Amino acid sequence: MRKILFLFCCLMGVFLAGCTNVGSDSDIVLNDTLDVEGSKGISDENCSTGYDITTALPEQENVVVYVCGAVVCPGVYELPPSSRVGDAVDAAGGFAEGADETFVNLAAKAEDGTKLMIPTKDEVMNGIADEFSGAAAGSSGNGLVNINTATKEELKTIPGIGEKVAGKIVDFRTQNGKFTCIEDIMKVSGIKDKLFSKIKEFITV
Repeated sequence: MRKILFLFCCLMGVFLAGCTNVGSDSDIVLNDTLDVEGSKGISDENCSTGYDITTALPEQENVVVYVCGAVVCPGVYELPPSSRVGDAVDAAGGFAEGADETFVNLAAKAEDGTKLMIPTKDEVMNGIADEFSGAAAGSSGNGLVNINTATKEELKTIPGIGEKVAGKIVDFRTQNGKFTCIEDIMKVSGIKDKLFSKIKEFITV
C-alpha cells in the first residue's frame, strides 16, 4: 500500500513539474512576442518623428517691366515670377489700335528690369521699328527713359510727365541740344525740384 502511495506521489510530482515548465515556456513566448511588438512600436514611432530633410526652394521675386509704345496704358508694371511678354502687354491694357501684334514674341519670358517697346504697323513698315530690337531708342537698356532720345510718347510714360511737359522736353532739346545730366531737365519750363524728385529715378541721359 505504501509503495502504491509512493508511486502515486511521484507521478503527481512529475505531472505538476510538467505543468510548471509549460507555463514557463508560455511566459517566455509571450515575453518574446511583447518584446518584438514593442520594438516595432518604437521603430514606427522613430519613423513618424524622423527629420524632414526636404530642402525648401527659395522664393522667386516678382519682375518689373517697362511697357511702352502701342499699348493702351504704357508704364512700369510688376508681374509675378515666370511671367511672359504677353502677360506684360495684358498688364498694360493690351495692344493699342494700330499696334503690330506680331512684332514681339508674346511667349518669351519677361525679364526683370527690361523695356518692352511695342511698335505700330506703320513704324514696322517704315523701318522705324528696327531700332526696337534690343534696347529701344528711348531706353538706356536698364529700364530707364533716356531723356535725350525718348519720343514724346515715351516721355509720357514717366510718372508725373504729361502731354504738355513731354512736349516741352522735346522742344527744349531740339532748340538747345542734348541734356548733359538728368538735373538739366529742370531747365525745362514746368519742371522744378518737386517734380524732378519724382522723376529722377526713372530717367537717364
